[in-house]
Parts: sequence; C-alpha cells; structure tokens
Amino acid sequence: MASLVTDNGLAAFVTALVTDNVVRQLGWGTGSGQTASANDLATAAAESRVVGAMTAETTNTTDDTLQITGTIVATAARAITEVGVFDAAGTGNPPSGGNMAIYGDFSVINLANGDSIAFTIKAILDQV
Repeated sequence: MASLVTDNGLAAFVTALVTDNVVRQLGWGTGSGQTASANDLATAAAESRVVGAMTAETTNTTDDTLQITGTIVATAARAITEVGVFDAAGTGNPPSGGNMAIYGDFSVINLANGDSIAFTIKAILDQV
C-alpha cells in the first residue's frame, strides 16, 4: 500500500500548529551544529525567549508552511549563531527547559547591547 499526506492534510497539520500556539517561543545562542535529537540550543544566550507570531504560509501547496516571526534584543554584546523554537519560555539565565521543535544555525551576527535580530523561521511540510 502506498501512503502519503495529501495537500489538504499538510494544510491541516500547519493550521493545527498555528491554532494550538504551542511551539512559538524563540531563543537564540552562540553555538552551532545541533542534531535532530537535540532538545536545546548548543549554547543559549542570556536573553529570555520571546513569543513569536505564528502563521500558515504557502510555499509549494496552500498552507504547507509554518512561519514563526519574532525579535530578540541583546542585553549585552553578543555573537549570535543559532536560533531555536520551543514549546515553553523556559526558566533561568540563560533560559532552559521545554522542548525545541525547530533549530537553525547560521554565520555569526555580531550585536552590541540593544541591537536586535528579527527572525523569520519557516518549517515547510512536504511529501518527500
């Protein structure tokens, strides 16, 4: 038997994530190279996680992409190289806890105290 998630099924999954508002806390860090089994940033920075805005977007088929946007402001000079999307704000300084659902690392962005990064994170669901 061949099985696949239909285009409407992809849209339903993304819509459910947006409606539930569960995985939307953005945190950043100064590490890199996390694997699919990782549950936290490699090296979390001290700033609190921020609540991102979630929307369903279209990349290949209608509403197949979960988009999370949010801005984090540096409270000191930082060399940011990673971002994660979590299901909880976490506790402590740097924040920890909750489950990381999406991870990305990138070339260093050097920030001074008060600088910020406006993140747009997209998770595209596909039948591949």
